[in-house]
Formats: sequence, structure tokens, C-alpha cells
Amino acid sequence: MKILKKTHSTFYALGLLAGIVFSLSISGCGKKDKGTADLKKGLHVVDGKYLADDCGNKVLLRGINMGNIYAARFGQNELEEIAQTGANSVRLVLTREYQDWSNGGAMTALSGSALEGMISSCISKGMIPILELHDFTGTGNVLTDLPKAVAWWTKPEISTLLFRYQKSIILNIANEPDNGTAHASSYKTANVIAVKGLRDAGYTCPIMVDAPDWGKNHVFFLENGNSMMDADPLRNLIFSVHAYWPVNGAFGNYPDSWLNTTMNNLANSGLPIVIGELARADIQNNIAYQINYSLLMSRCQTQGIGYLVWWWGFYENPGANNQLSMTNDGLFSGLHGAGKAMAVTDANSIQKTAVKACRL
Repeated sequence: MKILKKTHSTFYALGLLAGIVFSLSISGCGKKDKGTADLKKGLHVVDGKYLADDCGNKVLLRGINMGNIYAARFGQNELEEIAQTGANSVRLVLTREYQDWSNGGAMTALSGSALEGMISSCISKGMIPILELHDFTGTGNVLTDLPKAVAWWTKPEISTLLFRYQKSIILNIANEPDNGTAHASSYKTANVIAVKGLRDAGYTCPIMVDAPDWGKNHVFFLENGNSMMDADPLRNLIFSVHAYWPVNGAFGNYPDSWLNTTMNNLANSGLPIVIGELARADIQNNIAYQINYSLLMSRCQTQGIGYLVWWWGFYENPGANNQLSMTNDGLFSGLHGAGKAMAVTDANSIQKTAVKACRL
């Protein structure tokens, strides 16, 4: 979601890309600890088409985005509440550093132990942890910033931990790493290189790639998804589209006819597509432009496409809540309006359609 956009210093793209690829190739970072070579064990993409679990069952992601990095105790209380929806997955919002209010607000590196706490909590509740790095949201240069994301995922403290959970996790390289300025060829190149870097480092788990243009450009996957899948030596990718498509928006209108056509095209692509962010509205210039989320949920259900609602809400950090928070107190009992509909009451809500994965 673009409301958490951050800015970052810029480096020369080719130099960084070369450096990442070279350093990975000579270091073999974590290869000795990487997960099983049998990709049919644990979560895996079948024939480049759909996500399956350890028992070979198709998994339709039905989950919620949670801003763990902004929550007290990294969202442990909120994860307990999310589990009451019956969600089978949680997309965990992470940053390389966070403001540690227990230490006067000092910027502090996210540790492997903190990350493990979030992962183990999700798994214990039957929810697939989808780990996403939020630092490069809305970047103007995907070629320089995705290598930084790869560098963080392949840090020994992080990679050694995640290799132990490869059967149970999905790794989302970076959240919305394009502000709409990237050329399709550059965006594809940056992601193909990033996937290669992660594979060379030892990651065998499914890797999730966000669409360009703040995650909204679904056409990119229709045109490039198959070749990107072929470029992954494990053919183990998931393609995430963020459905900020308001009925009447300040920057575009998306009527029901357009939504129906788009969902048909995504389903007919044969690719493992997920609506990685599904919200009740798109916030443009601080105005909420409504999205027909109920129609999107219905089409996801009938066409076998996963969805993850943006986003839960905060219990001990209520100041982090905003217009799209499903609950303003971080509690299941605090679900309201569209948030309650998406989680519980809609005919195609999480609670009514989620099926847990086998043996996380």
C-alpha cells in the first residue's frame, strides 16, 4: 500500500546489480542450510499454475495484511485476533529497521529472533506467513532498490532463519517496488535478477512478485508472467496484483464491467495470481474512493484466485490505524463496516471460504 511510502538514497543500478549477483555467486550464502530439494514437500507452485500444500492440495490464499513492524511486540496480539477470522495466511509487513519505542524510539535493525516469533506464531495458528519487505514501496528505480532487498533477505541472520521454515513460508521480495515510472522491460529484468539472487542463495520456497505501478498493473503479468516463471529455475513464483481499482477515482474509473473482464483475464492466464492487497477503497489525496470489493471477492471465489485484505489494525499502537484499518482496536470484536464484511459476513468472506493448508 502506497500510504507507507518511504524515500531512499539512489545508487548506480548496473553496479549494484553486478555486485549483488557477484557476491551471491562467490559466497554461496546459506546454501548448506537450504530447504529440501524436493519441491513437492511443503508449499509449492504446481506446473507454474497454482499454489499447493504439502499434501498436494490447491491452496487459495484467504488472508489479511498485518503491519507487524509497526505494532507492539511485532503484532503478536493482533495475530491472535486475526486467527479468529479463520484466515489461512497473513502477509507480514516488515522493514529492515523499525522504531523501537521501548528504547526511546531508536531506529533498530529487525532481528532474526523477532522475525521467527512472527513466523512461528502464524504457523501455530495454521496461517501461512507471507513475508514482505516494505522499505522500497513506490521506488522510482527498481533496478537499484531490488538488489538492496535481496541483500537483506540473504543476510546470514535472516536467511539462516528462513531456510528452516522454507516448507511453510512465502517470500514477497518487496512491496510495490515501482511508482509507475518503470519500463516493463526494466521491471521484469530487476525481478528476474532478484529471483536468481534468492535462488542462488538457497531459497527454494515460493517467491511472490508484486506487479508494477504500485502493484496495480495486472497487464504486466499477462504479458510477462510466463517468461518470468520460465526464468525461475524452480518455477516456483506467485504473482501479486494490488486491486486499488475504485469505481470512480481521482486517477481512473473501474466499473464492474472492467473488474469482470480483468478477473476473467487473470483467471484465464493460467498463472498463480493472487490479489495481494484487497481493500474497500483507494486513498487518493486523503479521500477514500470506494472499490467494489464484494464483486472482487466473489470473482476470486468462483475463479480460484487468492486474496489478502489490506489491512488489519493495531491494538497497542492505535495511532497507526487509518481509513483502511479493518478494526481500529486490533481486536476481532472491533471489526466494523467493510472490514467485518470481508473477514466474516460477506458470502465470500475469509471466514466463509478459507481452507487451511495441510501440514504447515
